[in-house]
Amino acid sequence: MFWVGTLLLVSSMMGLVADEVGVARERIIVLARRLLLVSANVGAAVAIIFGILAILAEPWVLARGWLHLKLLLVLSLVVVHFRLYQRICALEEGPLNATRREFSILHGLVSLLLLGALMLVFLKPF
Repeated sequence: MFWVGTLLLVSSMMGLVADEVGVARERIIVLARRLLLVSANVGAAVAIIFGILAILAEPWVLARGWLHLKLLLVLSLVVVHFRLYQRICALEEGPLNATRREFSILHGLVSLLLLGALMLVFLKPF
């Protein structure tokens, strides 16, 4: 939750970049990058390590189809995390256009991936 919460916060903050100019814009970008580097990266590492440990503790769970789908959702979350980091770095380096729509889509995607993973964990459908 720490990882996903940080991704949601950063994507929301980056949605504000399109409306800001000057120092305010730069500060939002720097803050978003710091949050992503510290909070999101640590949260991702902890989540992935504990996931691996949980699988090692009960290896039979790999035979379940729901876990394969959940692992795909987590991998998708890693891809979204990397994309968000790329966009923030690109905005830091140069005055590229940042649209609220782009970051709103990333925000919605993170939310859907979280809901999908939680549903798979609690319902274990197949």
